[in-house]
Amino acid sequence: MLLLLLSHALAECPRMFDTNDILEAANSAESAFTKVNKPAFAEGRAAMEDRTACASEVLSVNAQARIHRVETLGAFLDGRLDRVPLALAGVFATEPGHQIPSSLLPDGHPIRGQVTAAMLYLHDDLGADLPKPGSGWIEADGTHVLRAPSLRAAILQQLDGQGAVLATHYRWPDEAGFEWVVPVAGASVAAANLRSTTATVARPPPGEWAHRAPWLVLSGASLITSGVLYALAAEGRADFDAQPALDGSVGDEERASYRAKLEGMATGTNGLSYGCYVAAGAGVAFGAVAAVTW
Repeated sequence: MLLLLLSHALAECPRMFDTNDILEAANSAESAFTKVNKPAFAEGRAAMEDRTACASEVLSVNAQARIHRVETLGAFLDGRLDRVPLALAGVFATEPGHQIPSSLLPDGHPIRGQVTAAMLYLHDDLGADLPKPGSGWIEADGTHVLRAPSLRAAILQQLDGQGAVLATHYRWPDEAGFEWVVPVAGASVAAANLRSTTATVARPPPGEWAHRAPWLVLSGASLITSGVLYALAAEGRADFDAQPALDGSVGDEERASYRAKLEGMATGTNGLSYGCYVAAGAGVAFGAVAAVTW
């Protein structure tokens, strides 16, 4: 079974393609779009899709946004206007703040009018359960997740335990099943050996720790925040302790004002102290999550 799967992959992928190869095809398709050359666009889009399916590495955020962008243009030219916001949503989900050049889509172009509709697909997406490979994991639009978007288009990549790409697939939300996923345990090693014999040498992909980076960042940020709040609380406590004591000649009004001032200082210092404890606890919790899932 494993040999049949690998033979099939080799037949469909005479060689593997890196990010630059995929972007080259995307550039060709978009250039044809600006010239209103539909046959040339179809050729460039087909080349991009073929190269994406035979990707040799984890695709960069920009490359994935560009793939979604070409699919947006393709849906428009195909008259599949229902798919335009679905692919466009993939652009902004993959690369928030992505800017589509006016040379490609001038102001007033119908696709630009679909941006608001596309943004609606980025919220409240329950997603579809992803299968669990024998080893490794699956990423959706560059993120290690357990569920694939079900309201918009997404780029899914299956990686083995060492982070090497086993399969890449562009998924529309109306697609059922995950037949493209490599189902055989141990296929990661065989696929890696197969990939090493192709004409293009794959670039070293990132390690499996990459999806845990956000937890580590949150942990570090929380601990730093805790330290800053501690320093501010200590400074507030020192200012409180440094306040002079009132003598017996002070009137009731001045004494009440002085007491209100001290209470305000105490409240502020206590708030900073509590914030310090909360931030420290959050830092430890985020660090524990990263450690447990390592």
